[in-house]
Amino acid sequence: MSAAAPPGPASTPPPVVRRRGDRGRIYLVTGVVAVVAVLIGVGAGTSWYGLRPSSSSSGCPTGVTLQGAGAAFPASIISQWTAEFQGATSNMVNYAPSGAGQGITELTAQSVDFAVTDEGLNTTQTSGLIAAVGTFLTLPVTAGAVVAVYDIPGFTGTLNLTATELAGIYLGQITTWNNTLLVANNNGLKSINLGITAVHRSDGAGMTYVLTNLMSDWNSTWRTNPSLGTSILPSWPKFAGAEGASGNSAMLSDVKSPPKSTGTIGYSDLYDAQAKGLAMASILNSHGSYIAPTVADTTSAIDDVYNATSAFPPSTGDWSAVTWVNASGAADYPLATLVYMLVPQALTSSGHTSTSAGAAALRQWIAWAVTDGQFYSRTSFPFPSPPAPLLTQDMNAIATMTFNGKTFPSCT
Repeated sequence: MSAAAPPGPASTPPPVVRRRGDRGRIYLVTGVVAVVAVLIGVGAGTSWYGLRPSSSSSGCPTGVTLQGAGAAFPASIISQWTAEFQGATSNMVNYAPSGAGQGITELTAQSVDFAVTDEGLNTTQTSGLIAAVGTFLTLPVTAGAVVAVYDIPGFTGTLNLTATELAGIYLGQITTWNNTLLVANNNGLKSINLGITAVHRSDGAGMTYVLTNLMSDWNSTWRTNPSLGTSILPSWPKFAGAEGASGNSAMLSDVKSPPKSTGTIGYSDLYDAQAKGLAMASILNSHGSYIAPTVADTTSAIDDVYNATSAFPPSTGDWSAVTWVNASGAADYPLATLVYMLVPQALTSSGHTSTSAGAAALRQWIAWAVTDGQFYSRTSFPFPSPPAPLLTQDMNAIATMTFNGKTFPSCT
């Protein structure tokens, strides 16, 4: 359903590929030639659509166990990947979906081999990680939708929300479901005289980063408050209806069981929201349409953002200014994101990946995820693949990894 934005403090959103505040400017367009060159590289470096490496499997280690931690957002697809990878290689990957912030912390502490996040690292995170492990690689490995989930007793139909209304709810400015702003595009809420319990993540979460990115784009109060803005862990406003949840599972449980005489709202990933049977809001996009989260409109959003920008950072570069929310297409879901795997470029025997076999298995794991692993993204889970040229960039980047200062042969 299409509708104009309801009255309120909403303003015209900024251009798609731009961060606020300390996020800086995204890279300038360098021309169609660069895109063509990358697309050619897809065919040259892979055997089918940039998704299967062509190197031999000689000299591959077996029996290696890798450790990873980070975002809960892609936990379901990573779980499938780890099972399939172990079956194909006899190497094991343990992944703890402890939250993007915790994953970055553990990689910085060198207690894991890799981390996964739904955001490009900010200046503080980047400097800390470089000080600990040296240059690191940021590798897009999957994509998906952050969804607003809710449980409103007595309400039927689909909840339509704007980013400004979401910000108003999390600021404590919209406290009841029959608020006139919400009723304007949800007539069924007129008779729902219930308070709003706004559940937020109390731990550092990439999904929080994506949500606050969208709210910052549309709501000046959220954007300009130095304690809020685009962040994995803002200083959430405290009010009667505010409730913190540590972890994605706790978020889903809290939303699914609203307190008496209230209705809940929170946020999660599309897969887990579907698995828990939670209702998901349609979100107003920059084109003026309310869009329900699906694989198709998430893929469309990712593609439209990618096609709007012909230059992205290198794998060793700064990804903090790259945003995937607020895509400009009529059918684009506005809370789309890429998911990144972070790994040190120069592995050493003094780090967590302390053996040459571990280094080979780590690179084998990443190569498998961005090639064979994409099959499962496209067929079994609501996690679209990143644009093919970015997957090719991943493969080129992991070819530069070293162990104790020396290159080592690829193993797939």
